[in-house]
Amino acid sequence: MVVRASAAKPAIERILNADNLDVERLSAREVADTMAEIPRGRAPSDFWNAYQAHVQAWLEYAAAKDRSRAGTATDIDSAPNGAAIASARQRINTTFDRVEELARKYGARLPITATRP
Repeated sequence: MVVRASAAKPAIERILNADNLDVERLSAREVADTMAEIPRGRAPSDFWNAYQAHVQAWLEYAAAKDRSRAGTATDIDSAPNGAAIASARQRINTTFDRVEELARKYGARLPITATRP
């Protein structure tokens, strides 16, 4: 376990540092796509699975934002769905809470994070 934990900590910290994006400057799509490209490396499976759930939440948020921009006021099927955006934003926060919990379990230091959506 000591060997696994020692390999896990730097892998988790690398992922969290790569994930530490400026969400005020980047679009939700840019954030989601960048996060989806972060490689697993030697991150433990429980952390990686939680991180992938977090990435999926960002992808859903980006998709909801994209749909809201694509619709017109008269196109009821493409109308902005504030509930979908709010739900995805909540899921981002919930999934990141789990990512943080697992990072701490492995002794990883969390970077000073940019603002969440």
